[in-house]
Amino acid sequence: MGERLPLTEEELASLRRLETELRTDDPLLDRSLRRMMSPEDSTSMWLTLAVLGGLACGLALLVAGWVVLGLLVLLAGIGWPLRWASRRFFHPVCRHLVTDVDAPCPRCTEA
Repeated sequence: MGERLPLTEEELASLRRLETELRTDDPLLDRSLRRMMSPEDSTSMWLTLAVLGGLACGLALLVAGWVVLGLLVLLAGIGWPLRWASRRFFHPVCRHLVTDVDAPCPRCTEA
């Protein structure tokens, strides 16, 4: 993939103006954009579903009498999604939620 170039302040202002005009002209678009989830929200949703799925599968195996397998699925089904999210979405030094763990954390570099 190519390198991303940051937008200039003028380009950002132009995009904000365009978005405002589009939202004003089309109320349905405005309502749809307000209902859209941010990437953090969708990540939280998928992470929650993965943990609940691991919990449900592990408990089902425990109830069915497969104790060892049920415990393994229970631990892996809860631990793996949490470990994946912590490595992928949280800055390794300050633990803030970031989109790219290799880039400097925007919250820590603002100050």
